[in-house]
Amino acid sequence: MPVIPMRSKANRFHVLCAKHIESEESLATVMFEEARRLVIEHSNIPTFSEILFHNLPDVEAITLKGGNITTIIFSSDTLSTLRIDKTGLQHLNITPGPNHSLNTLLINRNFITTLPKSIRYLYALSILDLSQNRIEYINLNWFQQMENLLVLDLSWNHIAQMDASSELRLGRLKSFFVSYNHLSQIPWFPIGFPKLERIRLSDNYWNCPWVASVRKQIWDRRIRLFDSDSACSEHSEGGLCCYDRVPVDVPARYELIEIEFQEQADGVGLEFKKVTSEPPPLMMAEQSDAGSERRTCDELRERVRGLKREKLALVKEKSEMEQQYSKKVAAMQETLRSVREDLEAAEQEVTRYRYKERMDLIERTAKINVETGAIGVS
Repeated sequence: MPVIPMRSKANRFHVLCAKHIESEESLATVMFEEARRLVIEHSNIPTFSEILFHNLPDVEAITLKGGNITTIIFSSDTLSTLRIDKTGLQHLNITPGPNHSLNTLLINRNFITTLPKSIRYLYALSILDLSQNRIEYINLNWFQQMENLLVLDLSWNHIAQMDASSELRLGRLKSFFVSYNHLSQIPWFPIGFPKLERIRLSDNYWNCPWVASVRKQIWDRRIRLFDSDSACSEHSEGGLCCYDRVPVDVPARYELIEIEFQEQADGVGLEFKKVTSEPPPLMMAEQSDAGSERRTCDELRERVRGLKREKLALVKEKSEMEQQYSKKVAAMQETLRSVREDLEAAEQEVTRYRYKERMDLIERTAKINVETGAIGVS
Protein backbone atom coordinates (compact mmCIF):
# COMPACT_ATOMS: atom_id res chain seq x y z
CA MET A 1 0.00 0.00 0.00
CA PRO A 2 1.45 3.45 -0.89
CA VAL A 3 2.18 6.03 1.76
CA ILE A 4 -0.84 8.30 2.32
CA PRO A 5 0.16 11.78 3.51
CA MET A 6 -2.46 13.72 5.43
CA ARG A 7 -1.82 17.45 5.46
CA SER A 8 -2.60 19.23 8.69
CA LYS A 9 -5.23 21.95 8.76
CA ALA A 10 -4.94 25.14 10.76
CA ASN A 11 -6.37 23.41 13.80
CA ARG A 12 -4.25 20.30 13.18
CA PHE A 13 -7.30 18.06 13.03
CA HIS A 14 -7.54 14.97 10.81
CA VAL A 15 -10.37 12.60 9.94
CA LEU A 16 -9.34 9.30 8.40
CA CYS A 17 -12.03 7.08 6.90
CA ALA A 18 -10.21 3.77 7.14
CA LYS A 19 -12.60 1.23 5.65
CA HIS A 20 -9.77 -0.46 3.76
CA ILE A 21 -7.24 -0.38 6.59
CA GLU A 22 -7.35 -3.82 8.12
CA SER A 23 -4.00 -4.16 9.89
CA GLU A 24 -1.44 -2.26 11.92
CA GLU A 25 0.93 -2.41 8.96
CA SER A 26 -1.51 -0.67 6.62
CA LEU A 27 -2.25 2.05 9.17
CA ALA A 28 1.48 2.60 9.58
CA THR A 29 1.62 3.73 5.93
CA VAL A 30 -0.53 6.76 6.75
CA MET A 31 1.44 9.89 7.58
CA PHE A 32 -0.03 12.46 9.95
CA GLU A 33 2.03 15.62 9.65
CA GLU A 34 1.86 17.58 12.91
CA ALA A 35 -1.57 16.12 13.69
CA ARG A 36 -2.84 16.90 17.18
CA ARG A 37 -6.38 15.50 16.97
CA LEU A 38 -7.07 12.33 15.02
CA VAL A 39 -10.39 10.63 14.18
CA ILE A 40 -10.23 7.15 12.62
CA GLU A 41 -13.60 5.97 11.30
CA HIS A 42 -14.75 2.52 10.17
CA SER A 43 -11.41 0.82 10.68
CA ASN A 44 -11.22 -2.97 10.61
CA ILE A 45 -8.01 -3.34 12.59
CA PRO A 46 -8.72 -6.22 15.00
CA THR A 47 -6.13 -4.99 17.51
CA PHE A 48 -5.10 -1.39 18.11
CA SER A 49 -1.86 -2.12 19.92
CA GLU A 50 0.67 -0.16 21.93
CA ILE A 51 2.82 -0.03 18.80
CA LEU A 52 0.26 2.15 17.04
CA PHE A 53 0.00 4.46 20.03
CA HIS A 54 3.79 4.81 20.10
CA ASN A 55 3.80 5.60 16.36
CA LEU A 56 1.58 8.64 17.03
CA PRO A 57 3.77 10.56 19.48
CA ASP A 58 2.49 14.02 18.49
CA VAL A 59 -1.22 13.18 18.64
CA GLU A 60 -2.98 14.51 21.74
CA ALA A 61 -6.54 13.26 21.07
CA ILE A 62 -7.68 10.09 19.27
CA THR A 63 -11.24 9.08 18.38
CA LEU A 64 -11.88 5.55 17.11
CA LYS A 65 -15.39 5.43 15.70
CA GLY A 66 -17.28 2.57 14.10
CA GLY A 67 -15.69 -0.32 12.29
CA ASN A 68 -14.32 -3.41 14.01
CA ILE A 69 -11.62 -2.91 16.63
CA THR A 70 -12.20 -5.66 19.17
CA THR A 71 -9.00 -5.28 21.21
CA ILE A 72 -7.15 -2.18 22.37
CA ILE A 73 -3.83 -2.23 24.19
CA PHE A 74 -3.35 1.29 25.50
CA SER A 75 0.11 2.68 26.09
CA SER A 76 0.95 6.35 25.59
CA ASP A 77 2.78 9.04 27.52
CA THR A 78 1.50 11.91 25.35
CA LEU A 79 -2.17 11.22 24.62
CA SER A 80 -4.60 13.35 26.65
CA THR A 81 -7.96 12.21 25.20
CA LEU A 82 -9.09 8.80 23.96
CA ARG A 83 -12.62 8.14 22.70
CA ILE A 84 -13.70 4.67 21.54
CA ASP A 85 -17.22 4.72 20.14
CA LYS A 86 -19.08 1.70 18.76
CA THR A 87 -16.08 -0.23 17.49
CA GLY A 88 -17.16 -3.63 18.79
CA LEU A 89 -14.52 -3.41 21.51
CA GLN A 90 -14.47 -6.49 23.75
CA HIS A 91 -11.05 -6.40 25.38
CA LEU A 92 -9.37 -3.36 26.89
CA ASN A 93 -5.81 -3.70 28.12
CA ILE A 94 -3.82 -0.93 29.77
CA THR A 95 -0.08 -1.25 30.08
CA PRO A 96 0.82 -1.30 33.80
CA GLY A 97 2.74 1.70 35.02
CA PRO A 98 1.97 5.30 36.01
CA ASN A 99 0.30 7.41 33.32
CA HIS A 100 0.12 11.15 33.94
CA SER A 101 -1.06 12.34 30.50
CA LEU A 102 -4.47 10.81 29.76
CA ASN A 103 -7.18 12.99 31.32
CA THR A 104 -10.26 11.96 29.30
CA LEU A 105 -11.29 8.37 28.51
CA LEU A 106 -14.63 7.74 26.79
CA ILE A 107 -15.60 4.17 25.86
CA ASN A 108 -19.23 3.97 24.74
CA ARG A 109 -21.54 1.55 22.93
CA ASN A 110 -19.14 -1.37 23.09
CA PHE A 111 -19.04 -4.87 24.59
CA ILE A 112 -16.56 -4.67 27.46
CA THR A 113 -17.53 -7.02 30.28
CA THR A 114 -14.54 -6.49 32.59
CA LEU A 115 -12.13 -3.67 33.31
CA PRO A 116 -8.42 -4.34 33.68
CA LYS A 117 -7.09 -3.67 37.16
CA SER A 118 -4.35 -1.64 35.51
CA ILE A 119 -6.92 1.12 34.92
CA ARG A 120 -5.82 2.31 38.35
CA TYR A 121 -2.59 3.59 36.78
CA LEU A 122 -4.40 6.31 34.81
CA TYR A 123 -3.65 8.82 37.55
CA ALA A 124 -4.48 11.96 35.51
CA LEU A 125 -8.03 11.04 34.52
CA SER A 126 -10.60 13.77 35.13
CA ILE A 127 -13.41 12.31 32.97
CA LEU A 128 -14.06 8.56 32.77
CA ASP A 129 -17.15 7.58 30.76
CA LEU A 130 -17.76 3.83 30.37
CA SER A 131 -21.49 4.02 29.70
CA GLN A 132 -23.33 1.62 27.38
CA ASN A 133 -21.10 -1.42 27.75
CA ARG A 134 -21.58 -4.80 29.46
CA ILE A 135 -19.45 -4.31 32.55
CA GLU A 136 -20.57 -6.61 35.37
CA TYR A 137 -18.30 -5.70 38.28
CA ILE A 138 -16.61 -2.56 39.60
CA ASN A 139 -14.19 -2.06 42.46
CA LEU A 140 -14.33 1.62 43.37
CA ASN A 141 -10.84 1.42 44.85
CA TRP A 142 -9.54 1.23 41.28
CA PHE A 143 -10.29 4.95 41.01
CA GLN A 144 -8.86 5.90 44.41
CA GLN A 145 -5.56 7.25 43.08
CA MET A 146 -7.18 9.31 40.31
CA GLU A 147 -6.91 12.49 42.33
CA ASN A 148 -8.29 14.69 39.51
CA LEU A 149 -11.32 12.51 38.70
CA LEU A 150 -14.40 14.75 38.38
CA VAL A 151 -16.85 12.66 36.32
CA LEU A 152 -17.43 8.89 36.54
CA ASP A 153 -20.19 7.56 34.26
CA LEU A 154 -20.97 3.83 34.58
CA SER A 155 -24.58 3.99 33.42
CA TRP A 156 -26.19 1.48 31.06
CA ASN A 157 -24.06 -1.53 31.99
CA HIS A 158 -24.70 -4.88 33.72
CA ILE A 159 -23.08 -3.93 37.02
CA ALA A 160 -24.58 -6.08 39.77
CA GLN A 161 -21.87 -5.60 42.36
CA MET A 162 -19.60 -2.79 43.50
CA ASP A 163 -16.89 -3.26 46.09
CA ALA A 164 -14.89 -0.73 48.06
CA SER A 165 -12.83 -0.61 51.21
CA SER A 166 -13.70 1.55 54.20
CA GLU A 167 -10.81 3.86 53.23
CA LEU A 168 -12.48 4.78 49.93
CA ARG A 169 -12.17 8.50 49.17
CA LEU A 170 -12.83 9.81 45.69
CA GLY A 171 -11.72 13.21 46.81
CA ARG A 172 -12.69 15.44 43.85
CA LEU A 173 -15.46 13.46 42.18
CA LYS A 174 -18.45 15.72 41.45
CA SER A 175 -20.60 13.64 39.06
CA PHE A 176 -21.37 9.94 39.58
CA PHE A 177 -23.79 8.19 37.21
CA VAL A 178 -24.85 4.53 37.67
CA SER A 179 -28.40 4.50 36.28
CA TYR A 180 -29.62 1.45 34.32
CA ASN A 181 -27.58 -1.23 36.03
CA HIS A 182 -28.39 -4.15 38.35
CA LEU A 183 -27.19 -2.60 41.60
CA SER A 184 -28.79 -3.17 44.98
CA GLN A 185 -26.41 -0.91 46.93
CA ILE A 186 -23.18 1.10 46.66
CA PRO A 187 -20.61 0.55 49.41
CA TRP A 188 -19.52 3.58 51.45
CA PHE A 189 -21.87 5.88 49.61
CA PRO A 190 -21.88 8.83 49.88
CA ILE A 191 -19.25 8.87 52.66
CA GLY A 192 -16.48 8.00 50.21
CA PHE A 193 -17.54 10.82 47.86
CA PRO A 194 -16.84 14.01 49.88
CA LYS A 195 -17.20 16.48 46.97
CA LEU A 196 -20.10 14.80 45.18
CA GLU A 197 -22.65 17.21 43.63
CA ARG A 198 -24.60 15.25 40.98
CA ILE A 199 -25.83 11.65 40.80
CA ARG A 200 -27.99 9.45 38.57
CA LEU A 201 -29.37 6.32 40.25
CA SER A 202 -32.58 5.35 38.46
CA ASP A 203 -33.48 1.95 37.02
CA ASN A 204 -31.55 -0.26 39.38
CA TYR A 205 -32.76 -2.82 41.92
CA TRP A 206 -31.96 -0.93 45.11
CA ASN A 207 -32.35 -2.53 48.49
CA CYS A 208 -34.99 -0.56 50.45
CA PRO A 209 -33.05 -0.34 53.75
CA TRP A 210 -30.00 0.92 51.85
CA VAL A 211 -32.01 3.63 50.07
CA ALA A 212 -33.56 4.69 53.37
CA SER A 213 -30.10 4.93 54.96
CA VAL A 214 -28.58 7.16 52.25
CA ARG A 215 -31.57 9.43 51.59
CA LYS A 216 -30.90 11.73 54.54
CA GLN A 217 -27.19 11.94 53.73
CA ILE A 218 -27.97 12.91 50.13
CA TRP A 219 -30.43 15.53 51.36
CA ASP A 220 -28.16 16.93 54.07
CA ARG A 221 -25.24 17.28 51.67
CA ARG A 222 -27.45 18.85 48.98
CA ILE A 223 -26.40 16.29 46.39
CA ARG A 224 -28.58 16.73 43.31
CA LEU A 225 -30.39 13.64 42.03
CA PHE A 226 -30.85 14.14 38.29
CA ASP A 227 -33.29 11.29 37.68
CA SER A 228 -35.94 9.19 39.39
CA ASP A 229 -38.14 6.13 38.86
CA SER A 230 -41.69 7.07 37.91
CA ALA A 231 -43.26 3.60 38.16
CA CYS A 232 -42.29 0.92 40.68
CA SER A 233 -43.45 -2.69 40.86
CA GLU A 234 -42.86 -2.85 44.64
CA HIS A 235 -41.78 0.13 46.76
CA SER A 236 -40.74 3.70 46.10
CA GLU A 237 -38.28 5.42 48.42
CA GLY A 238 -37.50 9.05 47.72
CA GLY A 239 -38.19 8.73 43.99
CA LEU A 240 -36.28 5.46 43.59
CA CYS A 241 -37.77 2.00 43.21
CA CYS A 242 -36.51 -0.39 45.85
CA TYR A 243 -37.04 -4.05 46.66
CA ASP A 244 -37.09 -6.22 49.75
CA ARG A 245 -35.16 -8.99 48.00
CA VAL A 246 -32.18 -8.86 45.70
CA PRO A 247 -33.16 -9.56 42.05
CA VAL A 248 -31.74 -12.63 40.32
CA ASP A 249 -31.42 -13.68 36.68
CA VAL A 250 -31.47 -10.06 35.58
CA PRO A 251 -31.54 -9.75 31.79
CA ALA A 252 -29.43 -7.33 29.79
CA ARG A 253 -30.71 -3.82 29.19
CA TYR A 254 -29.48 -1.30 26.68
CA GLU A 255 -30.04 2.18 25.40
CA LEU A 256 -28.77 2.77 21.90
CA ILE A 257 -27.98 6.40 21.25
CA GLU A 258 -26.68 7.12 17.78
CA ILE A 259 -24.22 10.02 17.85
CA GLU A 260 -22.69 10.81 14.49
CA PHE A 261 -19.70 13.05 13.83
CA GLN A 262 -19.97 15.41 10.90
CA GLU A 263 -16.92 17.29 9.72
CA GLN A 264 -17.66 20.98 9.29
CA ALA A 265 -15.64 23.90 8.05
CA ASP A 266 -14.91 25.04 11.56
CA GLY A 267 -14.43 21.64 13.17
CA VAL A 268 -16.58 18.64 14.07
CA GLY A 269 -20.32 18.69 14.63
CA LEU A 270 -22.51 16.20 16.43
CA GLU A 271 -25.71 14.72 15.09
CA PHE A 272 -27.99 12.89 17.51
CA LYS A 273 -30.13 10.18 15.94
CA LYS A 274 -33.04 8.13 17.23
CA VAL A 275 -32.86 6.86 20.78
CA THR A 276 -34.34 3.46 21.52
CA SER A 277 -34.75 2.24 25.03
CA GLU A 278 -36.85 -0.66 26.20
CA PRO A 279 -35.57 -2.30 29.38
CA PRO A 280 -37.14 -5.73 29.86
CA PRO A 281 -39.25 -6.55 32.89
CA LEU A 282 -37.69 -6.94 36.31
CA MET A 283 -37.00 -10.56 37.23
CA MET A 284 -37.31 -11.36 40.94
CA ALA A 285 -36.55 -14.61 42.71
CA GLU A 286 -40.23 -15.19 43.45
CA GLN A 287 -41.50 -14.51 39.92
CA SER A 288 -41.87 -18.15 39.00
CA ASP A 289 -45.67 -17.94 38.88
CA ALA A 290 -47.17 -16.15 35.91
CA GLY A 291 -49.36 -13.96 38.09
CA SER A 292 -46.47 -12.05 39.71
CA GLU A 293 -46.03 -8.37 38.95
CA ARG A 294 -43.55 -7.26 36.30
CA ARG A 295 -42.79 -4.15 34.36
CA THR A 296 -44.35 -4.29 30.89
CA CYS A 297 -43.64 -2.48 27.68
CA ASP A 298 -47.00 -0.74 27.96
CA GLU A 299 -45.99 0.68 31.34
CA LEU A 300 -42.78 1.98 29.86
CA ARG A 301 -44.57 3.54 26.91
CA GLU A 302 -47.03 5.17 29.29
CA ARG A 303 -44.10 6.44 31.32
CA VAL A 304 -42.56 7.99 28.19
CA ARG A 305 -45.89 9.58 27.27
CA GLY A 306 -46.22 10.91 30.81
CA LEU A 307 -42.74 12.38 30.68
CA LYS A 308 -43.53 14.03 27.35
CA ARG A 309 -46.70 15.53 28.84
CA GLU A 310 -44.72 16.78 31.83
CA LYS A 311 -42.14 18.25 29.49
CA LEU A 312 -44.80 20.11 27.48
CA ALA A 313 -46.37 21.37 30.70
CA LEU A 314 -43.00 22.57 31.96
CA VAL A 315 -42.26 24.29 28.65
CA LYS A 316 -45.63 26.03 28.80
CA GLU A 317 -45.11 26.99 32.43
CA LYS A 318 -41.65 28.30 31.59
CA SER A 319 -43.08 30.43 28.76
CA GLU A 320 -45.76 31.85 31.05
CA MET A 321 -43.23 32.59 33.77
CA GLU A 322 -40.97 34.31 31.26
CA GLN A 323 -43.88 36.46 30.09
CA GLN A 324 -44.79 37.34 33.67
CA TYR A 325 -41.17 38.13 34.39
CA SER A 326 -40.96 40.38 31.32
CA LYS A 327 -44.11 42.21 32.39
CA LYS A 328 -42.78 42.68 35.92
CA VAL A 329 -39.47 43.95 34.59
CA ALA A 330 -41.28 46.38 32.27
CA ALA A 331 -43.46 47.60 35.16
CA MET A 332 -40.42 48.06 37.38
CA GLN A 333 -38.64 49.96 34.62
CA GLU A 334 -41.69 52.22 34.19
CA THR A 335 -41.84 52.81 37.95
CA LEU A 336 -38.15 53.60 38.01
CA ARG A 337 -38.54 56.06 35.12
CA SER A 338 -41.43 57.76 36.89
CA VAL A 339 -39.45 58.00 40.13
CA ARG A 340 -36.52 59.49 38.26
CA GLU A 341 -38.78 62.09 36.63
CA ASP A 342 -40.29 62.98 40.02
CA LEU A 343 -36.82 63.24 41.52
CA GLU A 344 -35.62 65.49 38.71
CA ALA A 345 -38.70 67.69 39.08
CA ALA A 346 -38.13 67.92 42.83
CA GLU A 347 -34.49 68.83 42.31
CA GLN A 348 -35.49 71.56 39.86
CA GLU A 349 -38.06 72.91 42.33
CA VAL A 350 -35.46 72.97 45.11
CA THR A 351 -33.05 74.76 42.79
CA ARG A 352 -35.67 77.38 41.91
CA TYR A 353 -36.57 77.86 45.58
CA ARG A 354 -32.94 78.29 46.57
CA TYR A 355 -32.39 80.74 43.70
CA LYS A 356 -35.44 82.77 44.74
CA GLU A 357 -34.23 82.81 48.36
CA ARG A 358 -30.80 84.00 47.24
CA MET A 359 -32.24 86.75 45.08
CA ASP A 360 -34.54 87.89 47.92
CA LEU A 361 -31.56 87.96 50.27
CA ILE A 362 -29.54 90.03 47.79
CA GLU A 363 -32.46 92.41 47.31
CA ARG A 364 -32.95 92.84 51.05
CA THR A 365 -29.24 93.37 51.59
CA ALA A 366 -29.13 96.02 48.88
CA LYS A 367 -32.16 97.76 50.36
CA ILE A 368 -30.56 97.77 53.83
CA ASN A 369 -27.35 99.19 52.37
CA VAL A 370 -29.28 101.97 50.65
CA GLU A 371 -31.14 102.83 53.84
CA THR A 372 -27.92 102.76 55.85
CA GLY A 373 -26.25 105.09 53.33
CA ALA A 374 -29.15 107.51 53.46
CA ILE A 375 -28.99 107.68 57.26
CA GLY A 376 -25.25 108.36 57.13
CA VAL A 377 -25.72 111.26 54.72
CA SER A 378 -28.35 112.89 56.87
